[in-house]
Formats: sequence, structure tokens, C-alpha cells
Amino acid sequence: MLFNSYTFIFLFLPFVISGFFLLKPIYRMGFLIGASILFYAAWNITHLLLLLASAIGNYLMARWMKHSYNRRFILIVGIIFNLIPLIYYKYGMSLHLSSYSLVLPLAISFYTFQQIAFLVDLYKKNITLNRFSDYLFFVLFFPQLVAGPIVHYRQIIEQIQKGVFETVKWNYIQAGTVLFSIGLFKKVILADQFFPIANKAFEHIVTLHSIDAWIGIVAYSYGIYFDFSGYTDMAIGLALLFGIYLPVNFFSPYKAVNMVDFWRRWHITLSHFLRDYIYIPLGGNRKGSRREGYNLLITMILGGIWHGAGWTFLLWGFFHGLLLVFIHLKQYHFPQWNFPKNTAIAFTFIAVTLLWVLFRADNFTEAWHYYLVLFNFNMTQCLMNNTEILLLLGGAAVIWFVPNSMEIVKYQSKIRVKRFYAVWAAVLFFIALKMMAESPVKSFVYFNF
Repeated sequence: MLFNSYTFIFLFLPFVISGFFLLKPIYRMGFLIGASILFYAAWNITHLLLLLASAIGNYLMARWMKHSYNRRFILIVGIIFNLIPLIYYKYGMSLHLSSYSLVLPLAISFYTFQQIAFLVDLYKKNITLNRFSDYLFFVLFFPQLVAGPIVHYRQIIEQIQKGVFETVKWNYIQAGTVLFSIGLFKKVILADQFFPIANKAFEHIVTLHSIDAWIGIVAYSYGIYFDFSGYTDMAIGLALLFGIYLPVNFFSPYKAVNMVDFWRRWHITLSHFLRDYIYIPLGGNRKGSRREGYNLLITMILGGIWHGAGWTFLLWGFFHGLLLVFIHLKQYHFPQWNFPKNTAIAFTFIAVTLLWVLFRADNFTEAWHYYLVLFNFNMTQCLMNNTEILLLLGGAAVIWFVPNSMEIVKYQSKIRVKRFYAVWAAVLFFIALKMMAESPVKSFVYFNF
């Protein structure tokens, strides 16, 4: 059941919202847990059993850790317990661990990282273990279950302890509706129109001209931007409808002035996870610039591998790490060397977009050929039509000149929406619904991770 489907918008969501507000506050969390199970079961019953087994197993290990003196051993067992299914399903075919055709369980990368973070935080005594129902809600809450944001246990539990289900926050409902509408528009009207342009380029590499290759990879860059931004808006918006505040996960990353700034804006909760649970435990920047460089590279390589098996994802993470190392070295040794802001934004966008080739390509050979076409500068013919070029110009205008969703709803301060934006969100919602009626429902990119 996709957020951008009629089934979700007109059947599942009205049922859940109605049930939530009709029930007494004491029953609301249990109702949302049941709705989340139903939401996930709509994808695959077998994988639902895996998800529930994962949640139950982690909670039992957490209780074991709570009453044990050998907490470190239990943490290691817990991390292995979480990683085995991820490795088997996500990397099994590439590593020849299974002769069967594996179907990747929905959200396995996200709920695995989320529960590992929970165990590490519990081990460090940064959190205390609560009821099983609280933990189940933390893992299963459907707006963030599939593709994040990656939520920490404390972020959810503190809201539950403050009685989040006992009051109705109308400003949350208004902001949530606006965010969901904007996210739906980004996905249906923007992202889903850019991906066909990119697909056409990658499917015709042999006959592709350089200008078409550039248009294709810029289209993919815009597509993945609006796809993930749209999902994040919809997830955060849905959570707000039930009074839950999820962390910011996307904040105009193509306005970043360097690669460090980019990772502070793109998939923010993943960046925080990699920083807090890999980079800092490796030593961070505490042991000199050389060791810091190694730690950055290792962290980003693991981040690339998390996205998928294969050399392309590993190299994608490696080159992002290399650029992070370069930025850190420049800041240490040549802090006075800085480009004008707009030039820095342009260079960062080009670097990120070029690395999306590795992310999009099916294998290293395809990526290498695409790079060769990009830089042969054969501009003799352009296969892209005027409509596609105008669409790219429209995407650029939205990315660089329109306020982002978090700014529109004042998400990081006092959540509220101006009437002007509320009216426009309603218009965008209507346009997106009309487009959905004319084209098949398409999955989000990060649903494959």
C-alpha cells in the first residue's frame, strides 16, 4: 500500500484517522499499532512475521540486557541478530548465500538500523526500557516504518510519556495535511516525470549523445530529490495527523555549499546514525586529521553498502567519503579558500549529480560507459524534446527558488501554516490526484532499500 495510491488516501487513511479520533485516548496507541500491522501486511504477510519476530527478539534482548551484568556481550549478540536477516535478504544473491530468488522485505534496512540504535542507546544507558507496547509502536508506526526518518526510541517515548494521544493539536493536523499534499505533488507530478527521462538515457547508452547523457543524469538527480523529499514530507505529515513529531530528514540539500553541508541536509537521520554509531565509535576526529580521513571513508563506504550490494554502491559511498575528507582537509589547512556561495552550490550540485550515476547504474560497466558518454562532449544531436527540457527548468526553479516544506510549516519552531500556503497545498493535492487517475502508481526509490 503506497502513500501515493487511491487505496491509501481514500480507504486506509480515512479509516485510521476516524478510528483514532473516535477512540478514547487510552486505546489510540494500540489502534495505531494494529493499523500499522495491517499497513505492512498489505505488502507481504511472510515479511510481516519477520518484522514482528525482529521487534519481539530485540525487546527480549533489551530485557535481558537490563537484568544482566554482561551487557556488552548481549549488545554484540543483538547487533548480529539484526544484521543476519539484512545480510541474507539484501546481499544474499550478490554473495551467493542463497540459490533462491529473494524478495527484499520492505523497510528491512530502516527497521534494522533503528533497532540497532535502540540497543546501543540502551547499552550506554541513554534510555530506559518501557512497556512492550511502547516499543512495538516505536518500531511499527506506519508513517516512518517504510523509509524513515530513522527515529530514536527516546524521540517517540518522550512524546508518549507527555500524553501525546490525549490532546488534539489542530496546528499539527493543519501542517500535516499541507505537508502530505506537498509531498504527494512532489512524488506524482515531479519525481515520476523525471525518472522516465533518466531511464531513457540509461537504456540507450550505446547511442547516447553527451548532451542527452547530461540531461538524463540531471533528470535522475531531480527525480531522486523530489522522490525522497516527497516521501519525507508525506511521512512527517502523516505523523503530525496523529500528534507525533518526527525528526527533520530533508532540508534543501541541493542548496548545500559543500559535501559536508550536503550530508547535513540529505537523509539527515541516516547521516546522524552513521555519525553517532560508526564514525564517532571509530574515533571520529579525536586522533588527528589522518585518522579522521580514514574514519570518514570507512563510514561512507558502509553507508554506500547499506544502500545496496555491488561495487557501484560501494564506490558511491567511497567517493562521497573522499569528498568529505577533501573538505575537512581544506578547512584545516586552507580555511581562507572559499568560493562565492552560488558557485559553491553549483559545484556541490554537479559533484552530487555525477555520483548519482553510480547509484543509478545497474553495474560498474554501465556506470563507466555513462561517464565516457558524459565527457566525450559530442553535442551534435539532442534526443530530448522541449517538454522534457522545460520540465528540468521547472524542477530547478522549485529546488532553488521555492521555500522548502519545513520552512513552509515552520516545522523547527512553532508549527503553523499561513493561509496562502494552505490554499496552494489544496490545489497541489487536487492536481496530484488528477495525475494519479491518469498514470499507474509508482513506488518510492527508498522503498527498495
